[in-house]
Amino acid sequence: MSTIIITVDSVEPDRLFASTVRAMRRSLDVTRTQLARASGVPRRSIAAIEAGGATTRAERHDIAIAVSWLSANRAAKGLAKTD
Repeated sequence: MSTIIITVDSVEPDRLFASTVRAMRRSLDVTRTQLARASGVPRRSIAAIEAGGATTRAERHDIAIAVSWLSANRAAKGLAKTD
């Protein structure tokens, strides 16, 4: 009989979310302040999250919705300019 020990790196999801938020925010050319305003998450928290700090489920949800809205809003503005 063998014993298998599985460990979970609880910090890895936070690091992944941090790099995703940072990349998406930069690709949209949105400042932390603008993302904070759109998401309702304080700017200090967004800075900490982007640095790999811990996040709550609510923060992840609010930021994801805000990034989606910012992306759609900017795309709609971009389409209006080209028509």
